[in-house]
Amino acid sequence: MKKLFIHNTFFRILAPLVFGVMVYFLILLIGNNLRDLNLIFSNQELYVSIGLTFLTFESLRLCIILIKKFNISSTRNEIILAILSGLFTSFIAITGSMVAYFKLVVGFNISVGELTIFWVVFGLTALLYNTLYYSNEFLFKENTHLLEQEARLKEKIEHDFLSFKNEINPDLLYESLETLITSLHQRTEEAEEQIDLLADVYRYQLVHRKKELVPLAEEFKALNSLVKLLNHRYHKLININTEAFNFANHHVVPGSLLVAFDAVVRNTLVSQDTPLEVKLYSEGNDYLVMQHLIFDKLALHQESLQNFARLQRSYSFFSDQPFVQVKADRENYIKFPLIKITEEQPTA
Repeated sequence: MKKLFIHNTFFRILAPLVFGVMVYFLILLIGNNLRDLNLIFSNQELYVSIGLTFLTFESLRLCIILIKKFNISSTRNEIILAILSGLFTSFIAITGSMVAYFKLVVGFNISVGELTIFWVVFGLTALLYNTLYYSNEFLFKENTHLLEQEARLKEKIEHDFLSFKNEINPDLLYESLETLITSLHQRTEEAEEQIDLLADVYRYQLVHRKKELVPLAEEFKALNSLVKLLNHRYHKLININTEAFNFANHHVVPGSLLVAFDAVVRNTLVSQDTPLEVKLYSEGNDYLVMQHLIFDKLALHQESLQNFARLQRSYSFFSDQPFVQVKADRENYIKFPLIKITEEQPTA
């Protein structure tokens, strides 16, 4: 709590000067003695008022420090104790200082009426001081709590983002190897092509695993390799149609199109009667949309579906536009936020 305003050196020096002048004006106003304002810079009572303010502020600060050392569990009890101790400390400090000033400097005893004015003014000062302190403390705690929550959320997002980028899809690897083994015995030329396509897909993931964003054009190339690779397994029943649009400077999370497309294939019935037709098109300059007809399998691939939630968290780190999946009638729409990168914003 050393960051709070009462511990700031400038506040401890400047606040009594400003508030002391205000207190002096107030006392003159109460005493109906405003005609003495022309003597303000030569009147020693002004300096006495500033000194009393400094003494009061430091006494109240000391009370708060001592109360904090007791570690009172109840905030309500702490505030009540701070107010009572502040009023008592102000009463003692003001009474002792004013009695000594009048007796030693002025030359006579201070009246009860005059002393009462100082009690009221500096009693209100003590209440105001404690109110400002605890208001500032509550605000500081609330902001600290929000910053901690934001830091934890950011850490979680970064963790999910890194794990998402670095993940190698084992199911795709094993299934491709199984198809490759079959091709090696029957169609050698196709096996060579499958090896090249499999290498392209995993090379892309490995090369870009340390990047935060990649150009959309590079992601398209990797996606085309994935589609060709899957068609060896699904006998060319998967087709992807890409509408022409200007994607210059647009970026996506690396591997996001590949992961989403793989999830679509794994959870869709693909057969001669129901070939998979996927459309890719832009929705303004905000989204890239992946659209296909819904033919869900009876048993869905849960791990691939979980990747959608991870994609949402990853995209929230870079874009105000959310990554969304919308199912309407028999159509499934997967929307990827398009992130535009300027020259001043590096992608890695």
